[in-house]
Amino acid sequence: MVNNYKKDEEATKFSWKNMSRMLEFIKPYKKELFISFFIGIISSLLLLVIPKLMAYAIDVSFVNKNFMQIVLLSFIMLGIVLLSVFFTKIQRDKMIIALDKVSYDIKAEIFKKLQYLPNNYFDTRSHGKIYTRATSYPDDVAGIFCYVIVQGLLDIVNLIFVIVFMLITNTSLALISIISAIILITIFIFLAPIRRKLQHVVNDKKSNVNAYVSESINGIRITQSFNRENENERILRDLEKERINAQKKTFFIGNLNWSLAHVFDIICIALIYYIGLRYFYPRVSLGTIIAIDSYSSRFWDPLEYITSSYSDLMDASTYLERIFELLDEPLVIENSKKSIILDIKGDIELKNVVFSYDKKKKVLNHVNLKIKAGDKVGLVGETGCGKSTILSLLSRFYDPDEGEILIDGINIKDIRLNNLRGQVSIMLQDNFLFARSVYDNLVLNKKIKKEEVIKVCKILDIHDMIMNLENGYETILLNNGSNLSNGERQLLCIARIMLQDPKILILDEATSNIDLMTEKKITKAIDLVTKDRTTIMVAHRISTIKNCDKIVLIKDHINYEEGTHNELMKKKGEYYKLYSSQAI
Repeated sequence: MVNNYKKDEEATKFSWKNMSRMLEFIKPYKKELFISFFIGIISSLLLLVIPKLMAYAIDVSFVNKNFMQIVLLSFIMLGIVLLSVFFTKIQRDKMIIALDKVSYDIKAEIFKKLQYLPNNYFDTRSHGKIYTRATSYPDDVAGIFCYVIVQGLLDIVNLIFVIVFMLITNTSLALISIISAIILITIFIFLAPIRRKLQHVVNDKKSNVNAYVSESINGIRITQSFNRENENERILRDLEKERINAQKKTFFIGNLNWSLAHVFDIICIALIYYIGLRYFYPRVSLGTIIAIDSYSSRFWDPLEYITSSYSDLMDASTYLERIFELLDEPLVIENSKKSIILDIKGDIELKNVVFSYDKKKKVLNHVNLKIKAGDKVGLVGETGCGKSTILSLLSRFYDPDEGEILIDGINIKDIRLNNLRGQVSIMLQDNFLFARSVYDNLVLNKKIKKEEVIKVCKILDIHDMIMNLENGYETILLNNGSNLSNGERQLLCIARIMLQDPKILILDEATSNIDLMTEKKITKAIDLVTKDRTTIMVAHRISTIKNCDKIVLIKDHINYEEGTHNELMKKKGEYYKLYSSQAI
């Protein structure tokens, strides 16, 4: 399924298993969360003493006109509030540390998974949506869960404490708040699944916006070249309108929860004073009625948070569903149980290889091809015939639908992936350079001394070009090496391959989109880097591969013609026609 910015993602079902899986990320930091929880209880208990002190001040100190005692009690209550604030700060700090760590662990797990997912996963999904799952969702999930676990449990304890204090103070008046709470909780439980469904829609609309922004940034040059700025802004406005409209519905449910809690709070206060003063006073003192009112206010705060926490958990479940959907994505390209480490010599064979990207249209249809170790082979053919696909299969970015690919007589599925890719280097049509130094881009993950790097760059005649950059080998490249020319970027990529010293070298249109002078320089570099190693080259210009040991013309998704340049020219077949058309 291809998923772009226009298409909402498929709906997922709520599962409590996702909640339990999330707890596995939280377990390592249970100590921090427990400390936060324990400090929160102390803070809450301190505040629960205040209504009792207020009741004593009204019923005893005020009645006895002991104003010094009232002042003293006021200072004690102020001290309790300040102490509670201090404990609350410590509690929040501990919680923030824990949720940051949890968020990082989820991001690290997602990032690790992304490193090994097959190319097809990235081909069929918007990168903006993948980015959202890898960055925004972990932050949201970690924040919700850590706060819900600590603050939710804390509020449950607070609620129990408040109910106990209320019942101790006056059972009859306490029942007013308790019965009202049961009614309100029932309403909240009914609304929670509705909110979850609405939140799913919001998540999809947010992902669509992120996907479109990501696509627009990648295509900014085309946008500016074709004066498409206004159209892009219109599309973004439409996507944002969809997001805002979806968000409004979610806000409505959220505000309904908040509004109902406050309405019930006001109704309870009114009932406490009305019933208390009408039916219980003076048998129940004014101070006791005021204390019950104070506890009732404290009663609704944790209750509101507990119910909103349930809604937040429903929201978090929508993020978790997307996160675990990614983490559970099957690793189609992975090591087999019998995978081995092989010192590759370079013999390659494709046996009846069939491949399609979408399982419908065949890009390769029973291709059979043999390449001897050390040979240089050129692949030619019309656009879309499957040349680059063969290269991707050899690097095992994809696996064939049928048939097998052998290296030194062993199926590449049985060669350890890192071992295979460590000895098979590919230079794609679209080279990529990281936003790091030239040196870092050349060595990548290998420990190669700078002297060796300079030696290779001198052999390839690019040392002077590098030294003319602002900081030589330590020059930080811009996004994908945009501060270099196409030719310079390709030369750096050739140097990078030469430093990797692969047994099999794959070059996909290495001389495309450059001028003839630069092509000659790159061709010379390629001649150096391909010496004494199996090389497969895809070329648009046949002139760049005419000296290969063998040339394979791909047509109708099969290897249509094979032979040396001279042999194929003598046949006067498809290769002859293609070469002649370029020679004109």
